[in-house]
Amino acid sequence: MRHAMLALALAAAAWAQVEEKSSEHKTFSGVRELVIDNVIGFIEVSASSGGAVEMDIDKTLRADSSDYASLARKEVKLEVTQEGGLVRLLVDGPFRCHCGDNSSINFRGDSGYRVIYDFKVRVPRDIKLDLRTVNRSHITVEGTAGDFRISNVNGGIEMREVEGSGTVHTVNGPLKVTFARNPKGATSFKSVNGTLDVSFRAGLNADVKMKTFNGGLYTDFPVTALPAQAVQPERRDGKFVWRSNRMTGVRIGNGGPELTFDTLNGDVLIKNREK
Repeated sequence: MRHAMLALALAAAAWAQVEEKSSEHKTFSGVRELVIDNVIGFIEVSASSGGAVEMDIDKTLRADSSDYASLARKEVKLEVTQEGGLVRLLVDGPFRCHCGDNSSINFRGDSGYRVIYDFKVRVPRDIKLDLRTVNRSHITVEGTAGDFRISNVNGGIEMREVEGSGTVHTVNGPLKVTFARNPKGATSFKSVNGTLDVSFRAGLNADVKMKTFNGGLYTDFPVTALPAQAVQPERRDGKFVWRSNRMTGVRIGNGGPELTFDTLNGDVLIKNREK
C-alpha cells in the first residue's frame, strides 16, 4: 500500500506545473532606434535624462512538467542584437514562422509551456521606438519625442506626454494617447475592438480621416469638411467596381499632416487637452 501511495505521489509530482522566474538588467549605449519584438508579456517604456538605454527584463516560465520546462528552455530564446545605433530584442521560438518576416506569429495549440517576458525600459528622450507584443500584454510609453511604431494584439496601448509621429495599432484593446507636441507627420491610430482616445495640444492643424462601425466620432476642435476624394474603379470580369473606405474626412485648423483614426467597435475621441 505504501509503495502504491508513493507511486501516486511521484506521478502527481511529475505532472505538477513548473514555474521558474528570472530577471536580468541590460544597458546599451549610443542607441538611436530600439526594437522590442515580444510575444507574451508587457512592454513599459519611459524617457529618462540619461544617454543610455536601461532595461530590466523579467522572465517567467510555466510548464506542465519538468520535461516541458526543459523543452521551453531549448526552444524559446531572447535574441539581442546591436548594429550601430539600432538595438533589437526579439523573443524567438517555434511560434515564429521564419518566412521572411520574423514578426509573423502562429500559435498552434497547447505547447505544454508558456514563456512570458516583461520589459521595463528607460530610454533617451529622442529615441525612435518600434514596440510589438501579442498576448497577456499592454504597452505604455511616456515622455519620448522620437517617431514610433507601436503594435499590440490582445491588449491596450497608452502613450503619455509623447511627441513624434507614426502608427499606434492594436486589435483587442483601447488606445489612449496624449501628445506633448502635435505630430508633424502622418500618424495612424487603429483598433478593431477598442476606443481611440487621443488628446492634442491647442492649435492643432491636421487633415483627419476617421471611421467606426459600432461607435461615435467626437471632437472638441472646430472642423470643416474635407472634399470627398474620387474613388478609382477596379475592372473585374469586364465590369467596373467602386469601393469606398467609408472614412469621414475633416480639416482641423489650417490642415496639415494626415491623422487617421480607424476602429470597428469603439468610439473615436479627438480631444483638445487644453479645454
